[in-house]
Amino acid sequence: MKSRRQRDERGQMTVLIIGFTAIVLLMIVVVTDISKVFLVRRDLDATADGAVLAAANGLAAIYAQPSGEGNAELDPDEARRLTADYLDSVGAGNRFDGLDWSADVTGTTVTVTLTSTVDLPFEPPGWQGSADIASDAAAVVPIR
Repeated sequence: MKSRRQRDERGQMTVLIIGFTAIVLLMIVVVTDISKVFLVRRDLDATADGAVLAAANGLAAIYAQPSGEGNAELDPDEARRLTADYLDSVGAGNRFDGLDWSADVTGTTVTVTLTSTVDLPFEPPGWQGSADIASDAAAVVPIR
């Protein structure tokens, strides 16, 4: 004959298994979503670095001629053109969803900012299905 306490504990293991399964599945969803954002962000960082280096090197080649005293004033439109050429050459518009970019010149520093949207692999109820990411890169154009 079973004691009263043993009869009351029936089914407790099922509740624990269901609870742990739910926690493990939630962890898989979170880790997968975070991994996707991390990988796209890393690719966006590399693309921004390449774009700013292309712009800085292109501007350095243009302004390599000797001029008067001080640093030459860089052309922001040329920096934007060089950045756009680089982004087109690597197919950045096809690799990143909703890619937006800007290229700015301050003194002898070129700054490129890329923003994109990442569609997450899993979208649990009540969560966003995408994440916005951004990357900045800057390079100094050492010309005189």
